[in-house]
Amino acid sequence: MTATAAGLPSSAPSVGEALEVRDLSYSYGALNALREVSFQVEPGQICCVLGPNGAGKSTLGAVIAGALSTPPGTIWLGGDDVSRESLHRRAQRGVAYVPEGGAIFPSLTVTENLCLGTKKLNRRKKAEVTDQAATVFPFLGPRRNTRAGMLSGGEQQMLSLARIFIAQPSVVMVDELSHGLAPAIVEQLFETVARLRGDITFVLNEQYLGRAHQLADMILVLSQGAPVYWGAAKDTTIEDLEALYRLSEVGG
Repeated sequence: MTATAAGLPSSAPSVGEALEVRDLSYSYGALNALREVSFQVEPGQICCVLGPNGAGKSTLGAVIAGALSTPPGTIWLGGDDVSRESLHRRAQRGVAYVPEGGAIFPSLTVTENLCLGTKKLNRRKKAEVTDQAATVFPFLGPRRNTRAGMLSGGEQQMLSLARIFIAQPSVVMVDELSHGLAPAIVEQLFETVARLRGDITFVLNEQYLGRAHQLADMILVLSQGAPVYWGAAKDTTIEDLEALYRLSEVGG
């Protein structure tokens, strides 16, 4: 068993898939949550999606993952049109989704959460999985028998990411990675994502403009469901993003 850049288990080197979204729209009744959104992320790149509350970031992540049925527009993964595929089928293709607040089972232990979705493992193999996850987030080791619901919000978010990485995905969508977390925890989460650049294709919905600008290869800014900026992070400045963000907040 080899290891990824973050030290998690892998039977083969991880390679992120290319992700392309073309003219994607989505409505909740009369509310247009997304309006003709298009962007492309190359394999292993990190794309940060920015915008104020209500900009459509969460809807975009859920639609790409298949948690919301795909509306007008298309989603391409590694050259395949997956627009009409189910959440389960996209997960089989390696698409992973972490909704806001994480995705853990609070009544299960840390180890039980980490081993969900893997083939039946004996006690030794389960211990190995937890040990490998603890190389990324060390607190997981001594907390392996703790029920996940007893962890802090930041610890639950880290457990969510560890679960995702153990599944060896090719594309990961994370909704509000840093929401409500202490700055030290946010820094650790961003560092973990940065170490996986090249191994996994990331789409991160964020509100931390400065940190997102430092981390991202590509940036998409949404305002009221519509794209107002799309391009390489290196081609814009944090001041540009702040101006776009202010404009997005007033719906300009």
